[in-house]
Amino acid sequence: MEPGVSILWINYNSLNFIDLALESLQAVKDLNYSNYELIAVDNGSIDDSFPTIKSFIKKNGIRSRTISLDRNFGYTGGNNFAYANRNQNSKYVVLLNNDAVPKRDSLKELVGFMEADESLGSAQGVILNYDERSIDTAGDYLDELFRTHPLLEGKHPQSLGKPVYITSADGAYSIHRVEAIKKTTGRNDSILDDFIFACFDDYLLGLRLWNSGFKVKTFPLITAKHKRGTSFNRANPLRAYLGARNWIILNEISNSRYKNLIKPLFVKQLYEWFLAKIFSLNTELGSRELPPLLSRAFLDGMRIGRTKRRLGETIDMYRAPILRIPYLTALLGITTRLQSIDPHIRKELDKIANLDANGKWNVQ
Repeated sequence: MEPGVSILWINYNSLNFIDLALESLQAVKDLNYSNYELIAVDNGSIDDSFPTIKSFIKKNGIRSRTISLDRNFGYTGGNNFAYANRNQNSKYVVLLNNDAVPKRDSLKELVGFMEADESLGSAQGVILNYDERSIDTAGDYLDELFRTHPLLEGKHPQSLGKPVYITSADGAYSIHRVEAIKKTTGRNDSILDDFIFACFDDYLLGLRLWNSGFKVKTFPLITAKHKRGTSFNRANPLRAYLGARNWIILNEISNSRYKNLIKPLFVKQLYEWFLAKIFSLNTELGSRELPPLLSRAFLDGMRIGRTKRRLGETIDMYRAPILRIPYLTALLGITTRLQSIDPHIRKELDKIANLDANGKWNVQ
């Protein structure tokens, strides 16, 4: 019999993209895998999307259980409720976003990779953008400044030519070994960190797995298509706050050689980073609101990070595959613009994926 798999699927106010959410559920039903269950959790939606979802699940006979929460517990909290209510015989759990559509054979292939290598705590394949013309992510990396980098983002769908180790598997669609999660968290009722709520959640899980002696790997197999940002738009105040706060939390509990450079320059650098990367996207946040928001994020991040450290949580980020930044390059980025580091990062990512100067996979 195939190993049991629990698929964790979280909904929150998806009525504005309900067709995509239902497409995701239909793809779950069509998976070429016999021994799975779907656990669909609603995070306190107020748009009546979940009744539509429950009706679809029932009408299509999807093997599932549905859970309605009375408020929004975030991506981490919603997934933890789903994880706690999984079949206890499931050997694996899958994180699947409600804006991601898995390929028919993808789960069978991912389980096969995990079964073939007991050292793997998590794995994923190549996730394409929804139009399937380019890659959304083939796995995720952190650099020494805790910036996030999806492998092969925007590249040709066939750009990954070999399996590679990654910092973390992307929460859009990834598989995780239950025994590894138990060893990593020391608990049977959670997979992600409730404090995080959203943003950096899958990165922290990846770092924890590496620190617990497990590995995380991506494979050259197209597993899904994904319309990133539909349920949690990149340019909104909550995401800006969480991204900044959780960045500081990671810095506090980890051992980056640049951690003491990050803190004193936080407000200046985050201001520039958000202006360049987020607030150019017609956001509702204006420049007047940004400084107090980042100040609160900094203070909350320091408080939560120091509390975690006092409770004994520390992360050795160098036990995971992370992107190292030469000292002078990092210093230039911290003191001027973080974007000045990007050319170095792009070269490192292409080297990992074994791409040549033309962006083609080097078969040698």
